[in-house]
Amino acid sequence: MGYNNYNNNKNNNSYSKKTYCNLVYPYGSEKGFFMGLRYRDVNGQWWNGKCFRSEEQQNKPPVTSKSGKRWVNVTLVFNAPMHNTVFVYGMLNIDNHKVYVEDWNMMANPNAPNGGYFGKHISSNKKR
Repeated sequence: MGYNNYNNNKNNNSYSKKTYCNLVYPYGSEKGFFMGLRYRDVNGQWWNGKCFRSEEQQNKPPVTSKSGKRWVNVTLVFNAPMHNTVFVYGMLNIDNHKVYVEDWNMMANPNAPNGGYFGKHISSNKKR
């Protein structure tokens, strides 16, 4: 009988999503690339963000890496109530619309299930 209480308590725990990532306009659209982001930091504060290409970035053509992936520079802007606005730069993989922010070791994936993902980038290719 004790296991029933364990299962009931386990199922009653509320889960709150910690990140969102929504591709509003894909790369190459007439309106220009735009992605909406939202994440909760370790203190529980929600940060709203946007990812886009500035006019200067739009003038630069994509760069092809050795692996054949095509990349462009993007700007990410985050803000939260009672906090300073934060600007950071990242790289957008044109083929899958994933954004990588090397300075923070984070990534945005609008194709992830349950509303997209913005968080720590865990790579299986990194050497340990």
